Amino acid sequence: MRNSDIIAMGVRNLLKRKARTILTVLGVLIGTAAIIVMLSLGVGMNEANMRAVESIGSVNVITVNTYYYPETSSSGGAAKVAQTPVQGKIDDKAIAKIAEFDEVEAVTPLLRSYFSLVSGKYKTSGDLVGIDTSVMDKFGIKLKEGRMLQTDDTSTVLFGMRLLYNFYNTRSNNNGTYWGNADFSKPPPVDVYSGKVVMTSDWSYGERKRPGNVQSQTQKPKLYKLAAAGIVGGGESEYGEYDYSIIANINWVKKVMEEEARRNKNSAGGGVARVSSSSGGSNATKYENALVKVKNVRDVEVVQKKLNEMGLGASSPLQYLKYMEETTNKIQQLLGSIAAVSLLVAAINIANTMIMSVYERTKEIAVMKVLGCKLGNIGQLFLFEAGLIGFFGGFVGVAFSYLISFLLNRFGGGLLSSFGGFQSSAGDSQMAVSIIPVWLVAVGLVFATIIGVISGFLPARRAMKLSVLKAIHNE
Repeated sequence: MRNSDIIAMGVRNLLKRKARTILTVLGVLIGTAAIIVMLSLGVGMNEANMRAVESIGSVNVITVNTYYYPETSSSGGAAKVAQTPVQGKIDDKAIAKIAEFDEVEAVTPLLRSYFSLVSGKYKTSGDLVGIDTSVMDKFGIKLKEGRMLQTDDTSTVLFGMRLLYNFYNTRSNNNGTYWGNADFSKPPPVDVYSGKVVMTSDWSYGERKRPGNVQSQTQKPKLYKLAAAGIVGGGESEYGEYDYSIIANINWVKKVMEEEARRNKNSAGGGVARVSSSSGGSNATKYENALVKVKNVRDVEVVQKKLNEMGLGASSPLQYLKYMEETTNKIQQLLGSIAAVSLLVAAINIANTMIMSVYERTKEIAVMKVLGCKLGNIGQLFLFEAGLIGFFGGFVGVAFSYLISFLLNRFGGGLLSSFGGFQSSAGDSQMAVSIIPVWLVAVGLVFATIIGVISGFLPARRAMKLSVLKAIHNE
């Protein structure tokens, strides 16, 4: 018997019993759609986790700190966190050493301080961030407009987008800073490109003179005129790490902080962070933080271990992503197991249909054997019919799963988020909660077909072992 004959006979036999075939296919359809939709929810959760982590920072960027709490083994062998932290030092020598790691693409120290910004009658305060301008483009800083900083820039800075909307009128009675309530439909109150923005550590500068406040009348504040190279920010619908900051060349920030430290007699007055320096040159400058860009995500943990060996703490969004993926995988396995039950029921239904078919077609099987049909061909015929039921049920189930996925994405986002999952980031209300990738479609279709073939195995063996004499006697 040729393969074309097996295919023709198999299709004809299924069409003879349309009602039973449709009901069997329906069972496979429900099982396949259930598995695909359940797994698609897990894929959607992973995508949501990835977006949430990316909003924190790139997954292959490591934040380096001067201390960390190492894990130690207790007497029982279980890991525990040490009580005393390991403390290292981040200076230019350490930065140079980190840059030599084969896995590292770029590294920059960070200098941070807090200053007051004044432009005419408007005032606000912001976080001054010093960064190595030669590699700042490697760390995912989103430029909304303007240009990136150059290595020869000094007091030319990048302003955070939301910081511009925090300028308030010092002449107004309602002169407070309203964080996060920016009206982006209107221009900010201050044009930073005009060159009239100054930075100072004197918090009283720009405010109305109050009677009896001797300090505000006698102290001469140091003013730093700022020029804007551009504006950074995540956008109106999402937050960026530097939305409320001023980014500047780290070399200029060093000079500013050293000058402020001298003016304040090495105190931290005015909110200015300390900068350690001596005759040792730039290598004596100590930093509280640094950023490390790793070439490949797979090497993030390797670099973190190297940093720990230097006595430095290392954290990256990849750690949070792995934790969330572990939780998501557990949920996904639970949902997949529940959906697999319906496919198991469908498999039993296929086996029952094929066994009934063997009983109903005993004469047909006997005639095929008498005419010299090989036993293998008879088994192939029943396996093909069972597999065809599984394939067709899986095919329709895939189409049905796309429909369910569309409805979930259209109407189910709020419902699902109320159960603690699928929390979208700011402005991402249209984030898909169900995502069906191509590989999931292929797996669903192949799995349904294999289930059908496996379900037809026993009925096929029964047909192959059927006695011709017994079949004729029963007829």
